[in-house]
Amino acid sequence: MTDVERHFPEDHLSDEARAIREQFSHSIIENVNVWLNVLDPNMNIVMWNATAEKISGYTREEVLGHARIWEWLYPDEAYRQQIVDEVQAMLSRPMALEKFETRIRCKNGEMKTITWNSRFLIDDGGEVYGAITFGYDITHRQQAEEALQKAHDELSVLYDVASVASESIDLSTILNLSLERVLPIMKSRKGTIHLWDGENEGLRLAAYKGLSFAGAAQLSSVSLHSGLIGRVWRNQAPLTTSNIVTELDRVPETVPDRLFHSYLGVPMRAKGEIRGVFSVLGKAGYNYSAGEINLLTSIADQVGVAVENARLYEQERQLAVAEERRRLARDLHDSVTQSLYSLTLFAEAAQRLVRSGEPQRADRYLARVNDTALNALKEMRMLIYELRPLNLQTEGIVEAIQHRLDAVERRVGIKAHLLADNVDLPAATETEIYYIVQEALNNVLRHANAGSVNVRLRANGQHICVEVEDAGAGFDVAAAEAGGGMGLANMRERATRIGWDLHIDSAPGRGATVQLRGSLEADK
Repeated sequence: MTDVERHFPEDHLSDEARAIREQFSHSIIENVNVWLNVLDPNMNIVMWNATAEKISGYTREEVLGHARIWEWLYPDEAYRQQIVDEVQAMLSRPMALEKFETRIRCKNGEMKTITWNSRFLIDDGGEVYGAITFGYDITHRQQAEEALQKAHDELSVLYDVASVASESIDLSTILNLSLERVLPIMKSRKGTIHLWDGENEGLRLAAYKGLSFAGAAQLSSVSLHSGLIGRVWRNQAPLTTSNIVTELDRVPETVPDRLFHSYLGVPMRAKGEIRGVFSVLGKAGYNYSAGEINLLTSIADQVGVAVENARLYEQERQLAVAEERRRLARDLHDSVTQSLYSLTLFAEAAQRLVRSGEPQRADRYLARVNDTALNALKEMRMLIYELRPLNLQTEGIVEAIQHRLDAVERRVGIKAHLLADNVDLPAATETEIYYIVQEALNNVLRHANAGSVNVRLRANGQHICVEVEDAGAGFDVAAAEAGGGMGLANMRERATRIGWDLHIDSAPGRGATVQLRGSLEADK
């Protein structure tokens, strides 16, 4: 009994008042913009308003008195049984309010998402004799949320790929991480990246994911004149098919269906030229949407730029190596030529003095021969070591410096000591620090006439200090920098590139200390 019925019993109402009340209730039920239906204890629908008709497409004539409404709204038997079980459980317990969400199939086949709020009808004895259910169509809101999430995921992938490309100069790392980021958003577990191979006039497999070793081997080299990947390259446009079997001339009967896939391939561009082909494989029968094609195209172009940057970096590195070797060759030629010429002069002078009966004076020239030969040996060892390929990635900066001291300083009689803490530096920072240390050691070898040298690499939290110290002849720092000698400008330039501070402390007669300070935070 409602509050209205409790305060105004049925027998006190006139026929006109009763008619007005019924008309008012009917008007509310029919005009409320909410799906409203009433269930009896047997789950039969006994009331179905106009909004329920509008959303579902089923009229009240089709629904009232027919229990098949559950089959219509929930055609999947397992899902339907789950919903029926939940409703029956709700009817079995006299709770004031229940809320749940389901997806229904409308009469026209459209799927919609409905949020339900159910209130139970309870008599004066506390027994449940039915339920009234309000349904809110949240399909558009859910679609908007899904679209927003999809856009967020796609932007995240684009950002991730761009970040990978900017953080690494190693091409293999860029390609493999790009595949790892892209495949989930493309609903795929298999993908390949092929790059242009100018030497063989074709495409070579540079990265893959999800393929067997045999499958990868088959795609290791791709012709430009056949196959889906070659067609992407030739047409310079995206290519998609729902089943690659349609692209095969002959399908072996023994090949199981699970090996067939849908395919999407797009060209990777940079500076208006194609650098390779980015491919993904999905389930057979899947049709890639225009949005997915555009997304993969955008990602492929990001990767294409990374490929071009890696190519330019490698080209620049090779040019730098070639230039460094030419410089070393010039230095080697100049130093050896000068040393040999000096040795010849001193030896000839000693010979003349010996023939003229002045052996004591000849000894002084022979001593100069010895000193010149020793300096030439130092120079030769230093230059030959610099021709040695540097691989800091495998050696690490501490081991690389130790190799230098063992191969050069100690072999020419200089006592060399390395004291180093364990540090983990970015590759670019390690490279610059190593060459600064090498330049400082070269100066000790060439100019200091020192009997010993100490190299220290110390870490205090995030702060790093690198020192090269000798007790040799020393020099006037201001005069050396003004004269452009001793490689000081190169050392300062390298320090500036990594954002570290370089300080040189020296004076004639009191040795020299080259100190480099920085922090790991500055390298990030």
